[in-house]
Amino acid sequence: MLISVIIITLNEEENIEKSIIAVKKAAQTKLKLSIPFEIIVSDGGSNDRTVEIAKNIADKVIIGPRGRYKQLNAGANASKGDILLFLHADTLLPEGGLLKIYYEMRSSKIVGGGFEKKWLWSPDLKLSKFLKTINYFWNGFDNWSIRLLKSFPGDNAIFVRKSIYEQLNGFSALWICEDLDFIKRLKKYQKKNLVYIKPAVLTLTRRFEKYGYFKTIFSWFLIYMLWRLGMDQKRLRILFNKYSTNPEQGDRKHLRF
Repeated sequence: MLISVIIITLNEEENIEKSIIAVKKAAQTKLKLSIPFEIIVSDGGSNDRTVEIAKNIADKVIIGPRGRYKQLNAGANASKGDILLFLHADTLLPEGGLLKIYYEMRSSKIVGGGFEKKWLWSPDLKLSKFLKTINYFWNGFDNWSIRLLKSFPGDNAIFVRKSIYEQLNGFSALWICEDLDFIKRLKKYQKKNLVYIKPAVLTLTRRFEKYGYFKTIFSWFLIYMLWRLGMDQKRLRILFNKYSTNPEQGDRKHLRF
């Protein structure tokens, strides 16, 4: 059973090496078992050193049209694996993460799933005590609700059998919420056979650090609600024209809200 790890990138020279190294560590086991995997980097036209770095340490690098759903599908189409793991470049798999997937997917009943998630703050960023408390409870509630509802966002590292991915025709042509749309269709296919894996992936908090904590949370909530209420992608893109699906690192030294 081969696991294809598909990492989507756009100007991720600061993160891509760490992401790939984390994948390789996630395949290591104390029992000397060999977890077969491949790493595919699906780039959307980076103009920094992302592709150069990736070519030295990934199994395959493909360059195609920009857009998360396009890059996710392109990576899947280039894969040889039985299991597809979709990973954002700013999300780090935990040690033993691929082993966890491997063991879960040995059961033919399991169709896919995702990981618990924890936020990885920049080491030089100081958080206010108030924000630390809010983030503690929000992160706990977020993981609890994801575990209950099995609605995994993309930064929770979604994985799925390739055969099921193909039956669902991959990711839909959406500017945003392509991950939630895919999980929504996957749940309709077979919700009870989706699994929630610990330990957690670590996802960078650069959007929080650039735009502020509450502003970011509110934007996510509003985008999600409008999408669920049926707002089309063109209107969403116009309404949130300043929202980037590929966030840049913030430069704040202290974050209060």
